[in-house]
Amino acid sequence: MQEVLVGLIVAACAVFSAWRLMSLRARMRTLDLTGTVLTKLGAGSFVARLRTQTISQIASGGCSACSSNKTAVRRH
Repeated sequence: MQEVLVGLIVAACAVFSAWRLMSLRARMRTLDLTGTVLTKLGAGSFVARLRTQTISQIASGGCSACSSNKTAVRRH
């Protein structure tokens, strides 16, 4: 049982890392390809939230890794 749990954790970490390293365009393609399957498995709201976040990142022209409000950033 422990091996299965560790395997699931490692797989989840690998998927998360791959997602974060993907370009925004690749993320949208991935959502398009896997969206219907994940929706059928009951993850429809999760897919919709990811799609909304990805579209907003594309619209803002960035990766959302930094603050969009530059005046809010404190410089010392």
